[in-house]
Amino acid sequence: MTASNKVSNPNAGNWPLPSAGFIIFLPWLTLPGCVRVDRFRFCPLQITEIESIVGRDIAPTVEKVLKCYVGKSGQPVKSCTIVLRARHPHAWNIPRNHWDLVAQATKTLALACLAEQRFFEGHFSPHLNSTMFRIIGQGVEAGSDRISPFFPRRGGGLQIGGMRYKDIQFQRPAQIEGTECHVVNQHLIKAIAKARRSNCSIIPALELSLDTFLLAHAETSELDWKTCVLLSAIAFEQILEPAIPNAQAVAAAFTDCWAAFARRTIAKAKRIKPDSKYVEAQKNWPIHRKWMKELYEARSSIVHRGPKSEFSQNWTDWQHLVIAAFTYPLIVKLRLAKEGLYGLSDREIGACEALDELLDSSWGKGWRNPPEWPTILGLAEGHRELQTTIARALESKAKDS
Repeated sequence: MTASNKVSNPNAGNWPLPSAGFIIFLPWLTLPGCVRVDRFRFCPLQITEIESIVGRDIAPTVEKVLKCYVGKSGQPVKSCTIVLRARHPHAWNIPRNHWDLVAQATKTLALACLAEQRFFEGHFSPHLNSTMFRIIGQGVEAGSDRISPFFPRRGGGLQIGGMRYKDIQFQRPAQIEGTECHVVNQHLIKAIAKARRSNCSIIPALELSLDTFLLAHAETSELDWKTCVLLSAIAFEQILEPAIPNAQAVAAAFTDCWAAFARRTIAKAKRIKPDSKYVEAQKNWPIHRKWMKELYEARSSIVHRGPKSEFSQNWTDWQHLVIAAFTYPLIVKLRLAKEGLYGLSDREIGACEALDELLDSSWGKGWRNPPEWPTILGLAEGHRELQTTIARALESKAKDS
């Protein structure tokens, strides 16, 4: 596929006819149901249900467009997600001046899905990564055999014209294989929307850090693990907003945010070692403080040519990435909760309470000795739910008596 001409029409995306316009897909994602984010709806689109979603006039054209997206076998995808304008007569037509808003809404959607991912629950459990949430837009016209993909680039966008449907293919990235999205945290989406409407102080930090977090967890071949660790540490620095940009300050800010859920100190850890020069000073640290310090030190070792020998390294690069993927959404929820915009569920509280034990757990050695992670997390979530159930029962009994 080659680029042929830059976009020059200032009225592109504002055609008066409902049979022509711009359509946006998330071709590698099929949501479990329609999700509203800001002014857009992200709707699962099955190949057999196109007309009911976009209307009769444009349905045949949309079907042709979908055939351009192929999986690893070279066969067209059977389903995807389409972006629709909420409460609009031609919902499928997304004007180009709306695309930045679509991108912002898509990032919120990605966070709401990634926030609910599970780790190590069976060898073939679905794996979520932000590559699933990449949008692709193109100009279409009912009855035409041509497609006009658009790609944002530095210095302006590039629109490719004159391409026939049968001559163009978008190959499903290898990193998408084995991925599924079963749960979307719509409460988190609503909380972020409310924070934006109220100009909450968390929003600038969230928008800045979310870009970095999603890039770190995109699972692309261009980024190795060390680079993703670097980006993850930067994302935490951005969302935590420490007073000073160094490992100690970021770790302290993380600890403050997690203060209600500290459960195990380094002195009581089974596997976690303190820094050799600071054993006494660190022995009463919660384990999660040591992890955040090490994550930021991993970032610094990449930037400043190697780790320092006096600092212990309890987690490998890939372990850092799993922990970061688990904790970053929880930090967002905790910050929103502090502003009174989000209520943590029992399972989310249990997950926060489990972090120190998760950090101190065995990561396993093959299928005969699997990681302890899912067992620890499941027990913590279940224990919190049971505690709440018992408390409610006792409260109800007290009222009855």
